[in-house]
Formats: sequence, C-alpha cells, structure tokens
Amino acid sequence: MKFKFFFFVLLAFTLFDACTTGVRSRDLLFRNNEFAIYSVKRENIRLKVEKSLDSRFAHPLEISEEKILDVLGNLRYKQESSYGNLDRYVFEEAEIKDFASDLADGLQRVKPDELLLVVSKYNSVKSVVSHYERTGFYIWSTESSIEILFGEIQKEIGFEEQGNYFDWSRIPDISFDHTPDASFLLPSSQFQFRTVEGFKNKRWVVFDKKELSRVKFEKRKVSKSKEIAKSVDSDMTPEKRIQRDEEDEVIGD
Repeated sequence: MKFKFFFFVLLAFTLFDACTTGVRSRDLLFRNNEFAIYSVKRENIRLKVEKSLDSRFAHPLEISEEKILDVLGNLRYKQESSYGNLDRYVFEEAEIKDFASDLADGLQRVKPDELLLVVSKYNSVKSVVSHYERTGFYIWSTESSIEILFGEIQKEIGFEEQGNYFDWSRIPDISFDHTPDASFLLPSSQFQFRTVEGFKNKRWVVFDKKELSRVKFEKRKVSKSKEIAKSVDSDMTPEKRIQRDEEDEVIGD
C-alpha cells in the first residue's frame, strides 16, 4: 500500500514538472543594489515547443553600451486594466545607462549553451515614499539576431522587499510560450515579434543584426509632473489614479 502511495506521488510530481515551463536554475554572474545578471543553461529551460528556441547561441556577444541603449531605449509596453490602458516605456533612459556597462560585460561572458537572465529594479524619483519597479528578461544572440524575452515589466515592489537582494531578485519564471498577461510590448519597425505556435508572442522581440545599425535611441520628452505623480501612484485611490492617467499616459483601445 505504501509503495502504491509513493508511486502515485512520484507520478504526479513528474507530470507537474513536465508541464512546467521556464528556468529551473540560474548562476549569478554579477549584481549590485539595483541590477543582477545570471547565466542560465539552455538545457534547464523547459518549453512546450522545443524548436522555438535554439539549443546553441552565438555567444559571447560584443556590444557597446550605446547600442544597448539603442536596442532597449525605444521599447514600449501596454498595460491593460479595468481603469484604462497604460502606454509606457519599458525602461527609463537613466536605468539603461546605469546597467548598460554590466550588461555588455555579461554578454561577453555568456557561453554558447547559455542565455542571460537579467533583473533590474529602478526608482526614477529616488524618494523614500516611492516604490521601486522591477523588470525581468532573457537576452541572447543567434547568428542573425539579438532576441529578448520579457517576464515582469515594471512590476511594483513592496517596501518590505525592495531593500533585500534575495527578495527583489526573486522573480516568477519567464515563459517562452504564450501566456495571458495584462502587459505586452507595442509593435515597432525596429524589431519583429517571435512567432510561437502560429501566433506572435508580444513579449518576445527579435532584432535583425543586419538592421542593427539603423536602430537608434530616440530622445524622450520628460514631464516632471509625470514623475512626481508616478512616485505617489501606490498611495492614490483608484479614482484619482485613473483621473491622473487620463490626463497623462492612458491611451484608448
């Protein structure tokens, strides 16, 4: 009887593990107070469709800090909610400039059978009453492209988590498959979305290396009032927040 019980427990665990996608382990390469990069073995990544991700990559990759700003600086995402649809940049310009050097170093250290996993937290206001926001993504290189797959995008971190590395660096698995999510990247002429099982994955962007020289960072107009409003966003009532967004960054369907 005991044998049957343990057999069914083991079988259930095996089936659950087989259906799980995402990273199983990661090795820290570098971290500071607001940024961390890890190497992840390709063999440790589970996918429903294995052929959607190469088994070997064009690593290491030499890329300048300026080109990292070009690639990441124009990415925008849309966040849907019952209050409206928010259109924002994935990264602050200063955020990218803070981690560009370390990311460039990481891409030169990563091996052909590995991807880089990146976790960045940033507080553009630098105020004790404002929250940090966290973004997690994979980045890797093939012979013809630079590819980026996002997990969380500008996810607010609680005050009790944002000061401890072991808390703010703990992110959910990033799925290479289609998953329902309220946040997704907006299309651009600078990249293509990766097609997975016949549908575009709007969290997975592909930059053609042949066209990379044409990808240039576009300067932004920054409104100080928006930055101040964002710093107290978590303390506002839903009614006040949507009123602010309507005047600010919310776009219609």
